[in-house]
Amino acid sequence: MRGQRIIYVLSTSSYTSDKMKTEFIKYHPGSNTYIIQKKAYFEDSVLLKGNLIVGAGCNFWQELRVEGDLELGKNSLVKGHVQAHNALIGPHCEINGDVQVDKDLTLMNNVNIAGSATCGGQMLVRPGCSMGFVKAEKVLELVGKVNIKDVEAGTKVIVRSE
Repeated sequence: MRGQRIIYVLSTSSYTSDKMKTEFIKYHPGSNTYIIQKKAYFEDSVLLKGNLIVGAGCNFWQELRVEGDLELGKNSLVKGHVQAHNALIGPHCEINGDVQVDKDLTLMNNVNIAGSATCGGQMLVRPGCSMGFVKAEKVLELVGKVNIKDVEAGTKVIVRSE
């Protein structure tokens, strides 16, 4: 990550980038959850120490790392890699890097991942999703028509119609 700036969000008042605007981020301390309003954008890499709920149509121009659970709103774009503990990727999202999740990963309809999707638990892939390589430690469940180029050997796969 040479030459890139990373935004570390530890609380709503401590940011390392003077470009980052905080008016579209709310924090709920009881659940340690950050909430980003719809159509927000981030030019730098983002690392959040907590859970994250992202509104629809948000743009992350570099990587997104969440040390908690991630809910990525519909029509969102991540131009880098995504990392989280658990993740739900909303419909029509586009991720130009890899998705790496410690536990469970759910991909809603028409999610496009340019790289790989790996998780340490169960992965649910809904119709219209497209990705290169897939690995799920427990179960990979494919619903409807999906486009996957390669599946890790030994992965338990369940395929069902809508």
